[in-house]
Amino acid sequence: MKKNKNLNICDTTVHPGEMANLALPLPEEYTCAPLFMPIKVIHGLKSGPCLLIFSVLKGSELNGLEIANRINNDITPEQISGTVISIPVVNVYGLTHYPKPLPMGNQLADCFPGNETGTYGERLAHLFTEEILKKSDYCIELQTGGLNHNILPQIYCNFDNKQTKQLAKVFEAPVVTQVNIEGNRLRQTTEELQIPLLVYQGGEAMRFDENAITLGVKGVKNVMREINILDKEPTQEVTPIFSRDEEWIIAHKGGILHTDVTLGQRIQKDEIIGKIMDPFGADLTERIKAPQQGIIVGINTAPMLHEGLPVFKIASFLDYGKAGTHIEEWGKNQPDTSPSY
Repeated sequence: MKKNKNLNICDTTVHPGEMANLALPLPEEYTCAPLFMPIKVIHGLKSGPCLLIFSVLKGSELNGLEIANRINNDITPEQISGTVISIPVVNVYGLTHYPKPLPMGNQLADCFPGNETGTYGERLAHLFTEEILKKSDYCIELQTGGLNHNILPQIYCNFDNKQTKQLAKVFEAPVVTQVNIEGNRLRQTTEELQIPLLVYQGGEAMRFDENAITLGVKGVKNVMREINILDKEPTQEVTPIFSRDEEWIIAHKGGILHTDVTLGQRIQKDEIIGKIMDPFGADLTERIKAPQQGIIVGINTAPMLHEGLPVFKIASFLDYGKAGTHIEEWGKNQPDTSPSY
């Protein structure tokens, strides 16, 4: 195996066999207080690909932050061939000013590839693209669902890219879902740079979910083995099911939500999966029917519901029966953990 070369990143030279904790200066706030993006570089002695792991683009993805930090603590330069760049918090402004993701209120993912003289978000995206993204060969973004939106652990990727689809498979999340490249500027940027991108999503915003975190750590390491950053070792084989279609059901009435289903549950078309009640009279205002058969992969966990808010997310599969059995078996094998906190 060839010896690794020096890595020049963020005006710093990292030598083979070194770990570096870097701080990338970010655009200034009105207080003029400095902000820095925390970056950990694990640079192996042996040559190999560069994997970028990052989280917290919105400011609320605590599961992703925890996965990145656990990966940072689990691997050393002596264990790897190549380089791992890990960024637990990309959008420091979004984390420190939650729930406002950026000064203008827009999302960082919509600001890519960025502009050196543009808005705050565009400047941040430009820094990330030029200083970090372009140095990587593979990328994994670690996400959660939104606030009060619990998501079954799954991978989102571009099915048209065979290498990306294979990496999604070895991650061993129970579900892999096709993404719309046109709907996300960050995904468009990675496609243009020809960098395979996996997006892992599990749990909900602002809450730790130990099962989603544990699966995420294992999945990232599985990808490292697949691209030969880590030595291969036997792991439990989990074959994911592939979904091309996911839809949120929208509430047509406001009230108190009573959920009749759980994550991973199989449902039939027109099945009653929830009820919305009048909080003042306890009268039923709406029965929520499933518009299609499929698997519940997302649930709104907030009981108080406004009209027009998303309630349930349903994934559809070509082989519905096989998909349902697969996810039920996967769920049985998940360890019991304490409630989310």
